Amino acid sequence: MKLTKKLFVLGLALVFVLGISGITFAGGHLGGPWYVDTGEYFDLPWVVDLNAEILQYGENNAAEIDQINHGFAHIGQGIDNHLGAQSHSVGNIAAIDQDNEVEKAPNQAEINQQGDYNKALIDQQGLGNYAGVGQNGMNMFADLRQDAIDSFIRVSQFGGSGSVAEVVQYGNLNRARASQDGDEHDVNIFQGEESYFNYAKVEQSGNDQEATIKQFGAENGAFVDQAGAYNWASVTQDGEMNEAEVYQDGTEFTALIDQEGDSNSALITQSGF
Repeated sequence: MKLTKKLFVLGLALVFVLGISGITFAGGHLGGPWYVDTGEYFDLPWVVDLNAEILQYGENNAAEIDQINHGFAHIGQGIDNHLGAQSHSVGNIAAIDQDNEVEKAPNQAEINQQGDYNKALIDQQGLGNYAGVGQNGMNMFADLRQDAIDSFIRVSQFGGSGSVAEVVQYGNLNRARASQDGDEHDVNIFQGEESYFNYAKVEQSGNDQEATIKQFGAENGAFVDQAGAYNWASVTQDGEMNEAEVYQDGTEFTALIDQEGDSNSALITQSGF
């Protein structure tokens, strides 16, 4: 995945907005509840020879890390006190590409961005992957893709409006979780056909939320929790032993669950006006 091929062309108007003061971690990083913590990765013995980290602050930055075999990668944009970061960064792009075939030596990729109009991309292949994106600002975009076994994705987008999270997983033992706080969110999670033991969870707080979860395989589970107004949720499952739950709190709810297979169960709870 090369930035020069995919993402250097941006048709976005950049608006610089001062942000809420963040929490300062021991390592000097600015953070908060949206932040995906990377503070312990140097303690993991199986990645000590293949760590990579890029820290940037300012506008229109681009960072990319490519790793082959097991490793840890972290990109932080607008989150580091040592660089004199006092407010948000704007219009940044971060991309991590990892390909691992070493058994019991997982990849870890984490991107933390504070600011507006930021984009985060993570692409992982192989065995035992972890991908996390933490974003704080407006008009954020996260795209995470895994083609692997025993994989986990975590997306956290807080503050402002217009956040989009796209999650695609292929393989077995996949888990995905997305948390959003603000307005006009959109989450799409797809877990591939012929996969086994998929799990997806979406938590949204604010107005004008949209959540879509599609799972194909066996022993699927889906959970959607929306609080606010103008909510929409859609869950599609195709396989065996499916479960789906949707909770909405606000006005003008819409929820759709479509299940096909064995041992299905579905629950939708809506409250408010």
